[in-house]
Amino acid sequence: MHRIIALLVCLIVLLAMGLTLGGCGNSSLEQGLRAERAGNEHDAFAAYSAAIASTFMVSNKRSQAYAGRAGIYVERGKLELALKDLDKALQQDAQCEAAYYNRAVLYLLQGKPELAQGDAKRLIELDPQVPAARRLYDLVQKPPAKFTLPLTWMKATKK
Repeated sequence: MHRIIALLVCLIVLLAMGLTLGGCGNSSLEQGLRAERAGNEHDAFAAYSAAIASTFMVSNKRSQAYAGRAGIYVERGKLELALKDLDKALQQDAQCEAAYYNRAVLYLLQGKPELAQGDAKRLIELDPQVPAARRLYDLVQKPPAKFTLPLTWMKATKK
């Protein structure tokens, strides 16, 4: 009887630890979003990286962290690292709006408008009511010589 009680206590403790650690990933994501909104790229990057590394992070939240970090990579001109993160974001969640926006921007910056059009189209399919999605979609139809939209979903939507 004492063993059963001890096992139940251990299971409860492990469950509580798991929930706490999972919350850390969500907390890191929220910290990243707040830091990016505030224009603090350094802290946002660190928080997104912590969220990605969190063991208990759910895939759709992890995809947001990958997309956020990729946006910072885009702004830093590290397009290959950004593309890797965006591909991972979309593997985690095929409906991640931020990943489609950021990847379309990346493709435009790389001079690959056909690929940008595909991502912009998918973004419009996911949420046709978002003005940033519509602006991007319109822009990729006839890409200008100089990119004129915000480079990241966060800045484009100001969420």
